[in-house]
This record gives sequence, C-alpha cells and structure tokens, in this order.
Amino acid sequence: MLRMRDVRDRALFDLADGPVTPSNRAELTGVAQLLNALLASMVVSSLQYEQHALLVRAPSDRPVAEFLYACADRDRANARLLATRIGQLGFVAEYDPQHLPAWSRITFQAFPDGGLTGLVTQDLVGARILVQTLQEAVRWIGSDDPTTRRLLERLLEDKEAQADELGAQSDPSPRERAATGKAHP
Repeated sequence: MLRMRDVRDRALFDLADGPVTPSNRAELTGVAQLLNALLASMVVSSLQYEQHALLVRAPSDRPVAEFLYACADRDRANARLLATRIGQLGFVAEYDPQHLPAWSRITFQAFPDGGLTGLVTQDLVGARILVQTLQEAVRWIGSDDPTTRRLLERLLEDKEAQADELGAQSDPSPRERAATGKAHP
C-alpha cells in the first residue's frame, strides 16, 4: 500500500503528462495506434451506416433506416470518445480522410442496387468485426490502463447491442422472401 506522501510525489512527477501517471503501465504509443485504428473503424462504420440508411427506400422499411441512422450517430459519438482518450494519452487522433481506409478494420461497401438484406448483412459483418477487434483490444490492454480498458468495454457493449439488433434485422422481409422465392426457415 502506498503512503500518502508517495502518492503525492508520484502525482507531482511529470505534470505535463496530464492524466497519465507512472502507475499507467501501458505502452502508450501502441495504445494510441490501437485507438486510432478503432477510431478509423468507427468513422468508416458510421459512414457506411449513413450510406446504407439513405438507400432504404420502401416506406415499410423506414424503421430499419432510422435504426441505421441511429447506429451512425452512435459510432460517431464513440469515435469522439476514442479521440478524446487519444488526446488524454498525449497523442493526436487521426481523422485524415486519406488514412481512414488504411487504418480501419471495416471495409466500406455500398450497395447501390442491393436489397435491404444485403445492406443489413454488410452492417452486421462490420459490427461483428468491431466486436472481435474490441474484445482483442480489451484483452491486450488488460490491467495496464484501466481507463482505456473501461472505455473499450463500454464500446464493446454498445457494438454487441448493435450486432444483436442487426442480426434480428438481417432476416429477410416477407416481401424479399417472396421476390426471391425463398421460404422462411
């Protein structure tokens, strides 16, 4: 157990480091790179959700479009949380559009002539990629940086909820099943 004087002395050490104290054992450059990759993935994911929502035309499918818009908004908000944490760690969040595709784990895919099932399936694939990436990130961070780990766990919970909802939405609508001649399982 640290004595009060030791805690104060450690807190006074390297004040310019802001919230990063000597007790943070994480390799900060690696953490910043990881967070920038997640940031890029969230931005690309939000753009894909937005594009897919715009492609939903049928009035009966408007609830799906509204859900996709909400997912885009949540991913943008999550990207801001990641950018804030990157800044707290003393690094710069990478929002340069030229670098987003290279950093992102999500590959942007539009379906200009695709059906609702294809759109939702692609969004579900993206959500599942982010779920796996976040799970691995949480394990990699471990106890070295508890604040970043908690942030990643919150993002993971949110992305799992999105994937769950997308999974429910990916079941083809009765109209699409009739158009393709496929019966509902």
